[in-house]
Amino acid sequence: MTDRFEQLLQELGPFFNLQLRSDRHAACTVRIHEALKVQLQLDLTQENLLLFCEIIEVLPGKFREKVLLEALKANGLPDPRIGILCYVARNDFLALYQTYPVHLLNGESLIGLLGPFLEMAESWRKAIENGRAAPS
Repeated sequence: MTDRFEQLLQELGPFFNLQLRSDRHAACTVRIHEALKVQLQLDLTQENLLLFCEIIEVLPGKFREKVLLEALKANGLPDPRIGILCYVARNDFLALYQTYPVHLLNGESLIGLLGPFLEMAESWRKAIENGRAAPS
């Protein structure tokens, strides 16, 4: 299935004008801009593609509590959800992830899923940078 991941990266690369390859951890990270990057990799079963994006650091305090409460509310919205918000305690980051069955994907369908995924991450990043606990 790793071959399928490499094929998917080759199909996705032209959309970014990049030649994408997996690293030594069997993952591929694409920097969207200075503040946002997305990591792609297969899960342990090798059947699902995992998209992961660290959005922004949210330091301890009342504001982080508000952000995490809003993230829980967003996660409670009905499917289909673009992504699931989570908190990475080791570096105090709000993050976004989603999984998709790899056998259903090709480069074009993946770029169609990545667009809204990255838009969601960017909207949360901008909101938090501007002192809001969630996008409007």
